[in-house]
Amino acid sequence: METDINIPSRDNFMPGENVFAMKNTFSNHGNEIDEIISKKPSFVVRWGISILFLISLGLLAISWFIQYPDIVVAKGFLNSINAPKELIVQSSGKLIKLFAKEGQQVSKNDVLGYMESTGSHDEVIALSELLDTVSTLADNNRTDRIIEVLPKPFNNLGELQLSYQIFSQAFVNFSSYLNNGFYLKKREMLNNDMGYLQRLHSALLLQKSLLQQDLSLTDTTFKAHETLKEEKVISAMDYRNEKSKLLAKEMTLPQISSSIIGNESLQNEKLKEIAELENQIQQQKGLFVQALNSFKSQVGDWKKKFLLIAPIDGTVSFSAFLQENQQLKQGQIVCFINPGNSNYYVEVLVPQYNFGKIKTGQDVLLKFQAYPYQEFGSVNGRIEFISNIPSDSGYLTKLTLPKGLVTNYNKIIQYRTGLSMQADIITDKRRLLERFFSNFRSKLN
Repeated sequence: METDINIPSRDNFMPGENVFAMKNTFSNHGNEIDEIISKKPSFVVRWGISILFLISLGLLAISWFIQYPDIVVAKGFLNSINAPKELIVQSSGKLIKLFAKEGQQVSKNDVLGYMESTGSHDEVIALSELLDTVSTLADNNRTDRIIEVLPKPFNNLGELQLSYQIFSQAFVNFSSYLNNGFYLKKREMLNNDMGYLQRLHSALLLQKSLLQQDLSLTDTTFKAHETLKEEKVISAMDYRNEKSKLLAKEMTLPQISSSIIGNESLQNEKLKEIAELENQIQQQKGLFVQALNSFKSQVGDWKKKFLLIAPIDGTVSFSAFLQENQQLKQGQIVCFINPGNSNYYVEVLVPQYNFGKIKTGQDVLLKFQAYPYQEFGSVNGRIEFISNIPSDSGYLTKLTLPKGLVTNYNKIIQYRTGLSMQADIITDKRRLLERFFSNFRSKLN
C-alpha cells in the first residue's frame, strides 16, 4: 500500500521562508507516516481475488459432478390379484368366542369365532352338517337313508327354532314315503303283484304253446280218420268222435288267449297304480327338498350373521386387538385372511406435465395417505407398464412392488383395496450445472 506525502520542492519555496522550519514539520509527523508505510497488507487484501476465483472453480466442478433426478408427482391406488380377504362382522353384538390367532393357517369355511346369539352355536353347526348330508342323499336318490341321518330333534336353535319346526313337519310328512312308510309298502306290494302277473303271463303263454302242439296232433289224427272214412274203413260214428275231439281242442285256444289278454290288462293296471304312486312320492320328495333348501338357506344366513367364517384358505392377520365378550359393530373388520400368493400392484394416473421423462423400469416412492410416511416410511415401486391412450386424468401406469408392502422403515402396510397414495416418480438424473444454465436460459427467453 502506497501513501502519498506532499513534500514541497525548492521551486515552491517562497522567498524568505525558513527551510529549517519545513524540516521541522516533517519531523513532527514522521512516526505516523512511517507506521503507514511500514504496515503489511492483510491476507484477504493480498489473496482475496485468487481465493474467490478458486472457490468459483470448485463450485463449478461440484455442480458438474452432482446429479439428481426430477420428481414427477402423481396419484395412485393400491390393487391386487388374489388380494387378502376381509372378515367382517355381519351383526352388532358381543364376541362370545374367538378361536383364531395371529399368523394361524386356516382353511376356507373354518369357524374362527362366535357372535352373540340366543341359540347354541355348536347345535346349529351340527344341524348344518346334517342338512348337507341329507341334501346329498336326496340328490343321489338315497332317500331311504334320510330317516337314519335325522335321528333326534334340536331344541336350542334360538332364532332358527321356528324355521326348524316347519322343516320338521315337512320331514314327518315325507317320512311316510320313506322306508317302513305306507306308500313305500304299497309300492312294494304293487311290485309283488306285478311279479305274480308276469309269472302267470309266462305260464299262460306256455300253456297256449302246448295247446297249439296238442291241436296240431289232433288235427293230424282227424285228417287220418277222415281219409279212412272216405275209404269206408271206419264208421261214421268214429269219424264224428274224432271231429268232436278236434273242435274241443280248437275251443281251448280262444280261452287261453282271453286269459293272456286279461293278464296283460291287469299288468297295465298295476303299472298305472305304480306310476301314480311314484308320482306322489316324487311330489312329496319335491316338497321336502324345497323345505330342505329353504331351511338350509336360513341356516346359512344365521351362520353368516353369528359365526366368523374364513372366506378363503390363508393366514390370519388381525387389524386390531380383540378379546372375548368385546362389543363389535356391524361392518367392523375382524381380521384379514392372506392367501399367501397375493400379487400387489399400484394403478397410477400420470399427468401430462413432464410425462415425457417417464419410462418403464423407473423407481417410484409411494407415500400412503393412510400411513404418514414421516412415521411409516415409503414403499418402493417400479414402473412396469405405461398406457398409450390418455384419459381425462392422465396416462394409466402400472407399478409393481418388488418388496411388497414393506416400507423403508421395515413396517408392513396392511392391504386394503383402493388405498390412495402419492407416487413420486424418479426420472433420469441431471447435472446441477445443466439445471442452472437451463433455468438461466429460460429466464433470458
